[in-house]
Amino acid sequence: MMEQQWKTGFTKAQAACVLAGLVLYGVAELVSSLYGQALFEGKGLKRAGPGQGETSYEVLVSGLEEGAPGRKQTRIPVKIPVGERRYTSGEVQALFEKIRPELEAQMLGENPSLEEVRKNLNLKSSLSNYGLKIVWESESPELVDAFGIVHNQEIPEAGTSVRLKARVTDGRQERTYDFPIKLYSPFRSPGELAVQRFQKQAQDEDVKQETGDYLFLPSDYEGRSLTYSHPKEGDYRIFPVLGILLAALLQVKKKLDSQRSVKLREEQLLFDYSEIVAKFVVYLGAGFTVRKAWERISAVYAGARQGKDKVRPAYEELVKTAVQIGSGQPESKAYHEFGRRCGLQPYIKLSALLEQSQKTGSKQLRPALELEMASAFEQRKNLARKLGEEATTKLLFPLLLMLGVVMVMIVVPAFLTFY
Repeated sequence: MMEQQWKTGFTKAQAACVLAGLVLYGVAELVSSLYGQALFEGKGLKRAGPGQGETSYEVLVSGLEEGAPGRKQTRIPVKIPVGERRYTSGEVQALFEKIRPELEAQMLGENPSLEEVRKNLNLKSSLSNYGLKIVWESESPELVDAFGIVHNQEIPEAGTSVRLKARVTDGRQERTYDFPIKLYSPFRSPGELAVQRFQKQAQDEDVKQETGDYLFLPSDYEGRSLTYSHPKEGDYRIFPVLGILLAALLQVKKKLDSQRSVKLREEQLLFDYSEIVAKFVVYLGAGFTVRKAWERISAVYAGARQGKDKVRPAYEELVKTAVQIGSGQPESKAYHEFGRRCGLQPYIKLSALLEQSQKTGSKQLRPALELEMASAFEQRKNLARKLGEEATTKLLFPLLLMLGVVMVMIVVPAFLTFY
């Protein structure tokens, strides 16, 4: 029963899909046929507006081929270009009368009126809303060119008159408009006016002294004495900023170096710890007292270090503690200070064991040191593994750089072959 219902529901869904496809096909065919019939009902092919260019239509034409009467004609696709609509003579004349105020308002740009022009004009080459082209001409291109650029640096304060002409055409008919404008010099501050006058005076002096090897600038200007100097070639205010930045970077570097040295010292202490504990176990097993074992380890290191620059912090602290004991300091106090100077938990534990042995005797010291030695060697293996992983991580960046170089060497020649 469930299987039959599922099959019936699936069949209905299929039928709905097929029906929807047929309906869409019928609607599309109807719209297409109505659109095609419109071409033969006097509506024709619509032209684009004036100035909008040519429009191209794809049309299916039947009846172009010769054939027997009653035979179905083949519809042949034909591409028909339709030109833009042209204005009638009356339309274009009315348009010419209409656009003059628009042209005048448009060409002002940032100027208040054509009677006071101090900035560039806005001379467009077309009126796209009407499909008209414009060609501008200037009677004085050295003052105002055909692009509207104003050259008014040398215009007198009273201003000067210039005429612009605009030839407007729709492609067939044309009209010329004449625009008189009054050109003035740009607005200048008192300082800018003084500079302009001084430049004019310097130019006059240049003409007077044109036969000399040097141009001697005037020593006074409008009753005021003048002094001259070369402008700065660069801005040197960056140097104090760089100095402060360098000082800050040096402080950061100093802090990083200190942290790095502390970390390196701790790593060296941890590496030597298992070896020091092992030596204590050996010497104590050979019958040495704690003090004699300590002095023996310190003496061997001091002798081996002669003439070598490599310093091992743990052994240096051993030597310092041996000197303190030899100077009369109590052993328990010297061991305690040894652990405090090293600052790491394993050394603090070792100094505590040695202090305790001074109070309870060294009978239980050797078994405790053997346990500590096993733990220290395990800790040293873990530290070596950690440092190896860090070294691998540090090598990853140079490897990536090398990979990038190799990729460039391979990819660049491949790209160059295409060009």
